[in-house]
Amino acid sequence: MPAITASPTKLAPNHAKVYDALQHAGRPVTAYEIIDAVRSAGISAPPTVYRALNRLIELGLAHRLESLNAFVACAHEDEHQGESHLGSVVFLICNKCGETKEVVDHSLEQCLRQASSNNSFHPAQATIELRGQCDACGRDTCGSTS
Repeated sequence: MPAITASPTKLAPNHAKVYDALQHAGRPVTAYEIIDAVRSAGISAPPTVYRALNRLIELGLAHRLESLNAFVACAHEDEHQGESHLGSVVFLICNKCGETKEVVDHSLEQCLRQASSNNSFHPAQATIELRGQCDACGRDTCGSTS
């Protein structure tokens, strides 16, 4: 992930409105859900929202969750200030309730960088998503008898 180069207060007006909608959602949302949220602010064109989302991702203020085809505001933007975090951000996504937690793990980033270096590979980005079940939805019942 690229380093944050701008603060949320210095965003272009449309970017700020999209960022605000992401933060207020409190969960991963699709681009069309964002359009619905910012329509009253005069933004209704999908390309405008996608451009804003791409910029927010570039700045490290948002993430795209590939498996959900959704976007979420960065929960750890202060940790990203001035640094590039390749693979240190992990998303824990509950398959049952959809709760999504963002976790920063620098040891994982080191492993990914070493694996890339060992294989003469130059990664541009990494999005790591773990799908499973949160504690609130109950424990995995694999192997139990009913």
